[in-house]
Amino acid sequence: MIQSKLLKADLHGAIVTVTKSKCPSYVGITGIILQEFKHVFKIITKEDKLKVVPKLNNVFSLELDGFISYIYGSKFLLRASERSAKKFKLKGTIDL
Repeated sequence: MIQSKLLKADLHGAIVTVTKSKCPSYVGITGIILQEFKHVFKIITKEDKLKVVPKLNNVFSLELDGFISYIYGSKFLLRASERSAKKFKLKGTIDL
């Protein structure tokens, strides 16, 4: 139930962490999503640095009401406005 609502949610202002990535320099970046584009998140960190993190080949974690949800960026390549109107099909994911 939470995950289906999370798919359609607007993530601006959410605190996310990059948990897995093909590029090791992205792993561990934590911050607030400032802007969301089709292929990237712009995240502002605690050090007030703006990081541009691609969605492709990255896994993001998001804590919501004590539950940790993982977002596979490869399956999330849509703008927030397009994602809210899209109907998602349940498929297994094998990424990274």
